[in-house]
Amino acid sequence: MISFFRKLDATVKELWIGIAVWGVFVSLIAFWVASDRVRCLAGIWLGCLMGAAGVFHMWSVLDRALDLGAGAQRYLTIRSLARYGIFVLLFICLAVTGWADPFAAFFGLIGMKAAAYLQPAIHKALEKRR
Repeated sequence: MISFFRKLDATVKELWIGIAVWGVFVSLIAFWVASDRVRCLAGIWLGCLMGAAGVFHMWSVLDRALDLGAGAQRYLTIRSLARYGIFVLLFICLAVTGWADPFAAFFGLIGMKAAAYLQPAIHKALEKRR
């Protein structure tokens, strides 16, 4: 497991930190606003996990596509559509089962975008720490 984290690009780790920060921020807001706190928090953190998996998937797909040459665009398109399809299926499962709030899961998934905006600040803070 430790070797897995060592092989990861620093940007992926920084994005994961940003997603976690986003998850804490949105969870605090949801704790005071939501009527069904458990389903809402479950949705937020499931969305954050989906976002973290999405970041990892994007990194691995881009890493492989750089080595492909001519077939890279087709590979990227197919893999991206597969990722979006899995996200849609997970949202449908949440909506059907009622296990977690799909709207809250969407807010957790938006953590990918928030993490992308936070990444330069996280990178700067981690570089100062080293």
